[in-house]
Amino acid sequence: MLITRIHLIDLCNQFLEGKIDKNVILDFAWSSITADDDCEDDVVTDTIFDWDMEDMNYDINHINMELWKHRLETGIDLLPEHNVWNVHIERQKEICEAYKSKWVPTNKKHIIGVSKDLNNNPIHGLRHPIENGNAGWYLWTGEYSESEDFFKPICAEHLLQMRPDVIKFLGLDISFRFLSDNAGYQDVWQDDRLRDI
Repeated sequence: MLITRIHLIDLCNQFLEGKIDKNVILDFAWSSITADDDCEDDVVTDTIFDWDMEDMNYDINHINMELWKHRLETGIDLLPEHNVWNVHIERQKEICEAYKSKWVPTNKKHIIGVSKDLNNNPIHGLRHPIENGNAGWYLWTGEYSESEDFFKPICAEHLLQMRPDVIKFLGLDISFRFLSDNAGYQDVWQDDRLRDI
């Protein structure tokens, strides 16, 4: 049997619409590999192997399924940007060099504070001193609030799926701030008052 991009896009759509679960995807991938089915191209082959080796590649979840669908439709692979922390290291170093900051990478297992809705734009970020597993980063959209429940703690690596576009800023040193939006605007500056908070 020849497996085509259209066939896999249909599976993506069924998963995204809740008509099938990840077990169907896993079974399909395993069956295709063991049956030695032919694939239309390398994108189809790579997608099937991604699905078959979830524990070594990417989680089969809603966000990644949208990214597989995008890759099947366009040939553009955004999965590493949304799943692999180290993909962003060179971008972090470039940002630090451009804004004269020492590169102080964020440990992906450390905690950052985020506002309730990070899907809006622009997004603001600032970095306080690092302490006890806290990366010092606080990110928010919309109006800032001093309310105690304005920020919730998350593991930094969860930003990969939520807002991969901000990972490039997380190498900035303590006392740096940024403002960025999804239209390409970005501003970075230092605010020494953040060192004392």
